[in-house]
Amino acid sequence: MCSLFEPFQRRRLVARPFPESWNAVLERNALFRSRLDPARRTLLDHAMLCFTDSHTWEGCGGFSLREEHQATIAAHAMRLTLGFSEDYLGDVDSILVYPSAYEAPHRQHIGSGVVMEGHSQRIGESWYHGPVILAWDDIQSHVQSSRRPHNVILHEFAHQLDFRNGRDADGIPPIETNEQADEWVSVTDAAYDQLCKIYESGRTDLIDEYATVSKAEFFAVTTEVFFEASGLLAKQWPELFQVMKRFYNQDPRIG
Repeated sequence: MCSLFEPFQRRRLVARPFPESWNAVLERNALFRSRLDPARRTLLDHAMLCFTDSHTWEGCGGFSLREEHQATIAAHAMRLTLGFSEDYLGDVDSILVYPSAYEAPHRQHIGSGVVMEGHSQRIGESWYHGPVILAWDDIQSHVQSSRRPHNVILHEFAHQLDFRNGRDADGIPPIETNEQADEWVSVTDAAYDQLCKIYESGRTDLIDEYATVSKAEFFAVTTEVFFEASGLLAKQWPELFQVMKRFYNQDPRIG
C-alpha cells in the first residue's frame, strides 16, 4: 500500500506527470477540485496518483473499468484525507466497481435466534480493510448534480476511516486527543438522537434518514453532507459541523 511505500517510491509516483486526460474528467465529475487553491489542488493531484497506483481495481458484473472511473473515484476518496498527512487510504486492499446497483447476500437477525437470509440491492459496501464496492451509475448521477448531498464514494470510504478504531464501525473514527474524542462523542450522540426524533415525528432534514440506522451510518452520511453541503450543515447543525471540521482538518466551504 502507498502508506507503506519507501520514500523513493512515493517520490516516483508524485513526480510522474498528472494525466492531461484526467482534467476533462474531473471538470465533469469532481467540481470541487477547481475551487481548491493551487497548493491544495497539487496535494490532491499527487494523492490521486498514489491512490490509483497503490490499489487493486476490478470491474465487476461485466463493467469495463476505465481511466475515467479511477480518476473520479480517486478524487473523491482523496478529498476525505486532504487535511491529513500523506494518507492515501492504504489500509484498503481493493476497489470493485459495478455498472449499477447489484445484489448481495443479506442476513438479518430478527430475534429469538431467528435469522432471515436473502439478497438485497446495494449501491456500495465497505469491508474492514476492503474491498470497497461501488456502483458507477449512482456515482455518476450524483457527482454531476448538486440536487442532494449524496456521494457513495465519500460514504463508503468514511466507513474505512471508522474501521481504524477496530473491526466494527461505531461512528467514532480515530481522534487525536481524549478531549477531542469526548467532544466528538458528546456532539455526535446528541445530533444522532435529535435526528432520530426529527424522522420519528414525520419531519425531514438535510441529513438523510439513513443516518438514523446506526452511529456508523450517521458518521458516513454526515460525512457526505459535510463535503457536499457544507454551508447548509454549518448553518443547520453548527456544533456537528465544527467537530467534523476539526476531525477532517479542512473546511469545504472555502475549498
